[in-house]
Amino acid sequence: MHQTPWMTSDILSRLNANAGMLLVRSLWEYCPEHMFIVRVEGPTDFVVEAMNPTRQAMLGNDTIAIGKRIEQLLPPHMGHGVIANLKRCVECRSPIRYEEEGGYIDRNGICQQGHWQTLLVPITNQEGYVTHLFGVSRDMSLLSNQPGGAYPNSKEFERRVHERTAELIAANEHLTHLATHDPLTDIYNRRYLLELAELELRRAFRYEQPLCLMMLDVDHFKEINDVEGHLAGDEALRRVAHTILATVRECDLVGRYGGDEFIILMPETTAAGASEIAERLQRTLSQTTPLTISIGIASLEPADRFVVDLIHRADALLLQAKRNGRNRIECAA
Repeated sequence: MHQTPWMTSDILSRLNANAGMLLVRSLWEYCPEHMFIVRVEGPTDFVVEAMNPTRQAMLGNDTIAIGKRIEQLLPPHMGHGVIANLKRCVECRSPIRYEEEGGYIDRNGICQQGHWQTLLVPITNQEGYVTHLFGVSRDMSLLSNQPGGAYPNSKEFERRVHERTAELIAANEHLTHLATHDPLTDIYNRRYLLELAELELRRAFRYEQPLCLMMLDVDHFKEINDVEGHLAGDEALRRVAHTILATVRECDLVGRYGGDEFIILMPETTAAGASEIAERLQRTLSQTTPLTISIGIASLEPADRFVVDLIHRADALLLQAKRNGRNRIECAA
């Protein structure tokens, strides 16, 4: 199988390990429109990171374009307009459409003129910053050369672009969810939870705000697995996760740390406030299920540098709650 530039692109290679890859690959490989991804390196600094085969056929050898800045690939009058639209998409953080007249250097080194209609879609990272732009373009001047009915008008083109873009966005959202959530409980997985928690830790120090971390696990969980079976154990974990989400605030971060252990990070929360949330959680769980949980709560201290510092203290307090009879809350003053 021949390799295309999208397989060398970082943003697209990350999709390679996920189940939705087939849809994305098909759209990328066979879409008749020109599709491309540019990397945002500065307010007016955009680097071509990937092009689909249709785009490659237009420009020629992909190694000439991949890794180059927009102004290196287009004539100045056209390059300035493209950069202005890329910048506008980054600033508004939402899809935009635009049309332009201009030319490009084809694979034979000949300048070709065209009337382009382009849709740009911003791609953000976990912190919400726009890191890449996904684009779909069509040379409207070629419509007269297409077989009858292929593209009857620009509205049909826009419809097809919107359909394919919507599919790509939906696939990307699904892949992002798979990469950041625990498949059993559908709350944050350990890796993503710790990434978000580190950001909250830095924010708490920057603005001198309180922060608490709660670690909990299911009492007698091994007995549930041994006596009732692992399906019952899985259902117990799902019910605990659902109860946590229904009890905590929207700003709290909830994730599965491992096994039957869960972590709740509570920004702008004191030890007293965290204890109230823990008591409400225990009470709600006991009213809706036969399950009980033990909880350890650690507060942010001046000497803390990483989230793992709070996790170690909360884990020790959780162990203390277990030793003291389970179904208890232990909180560092």
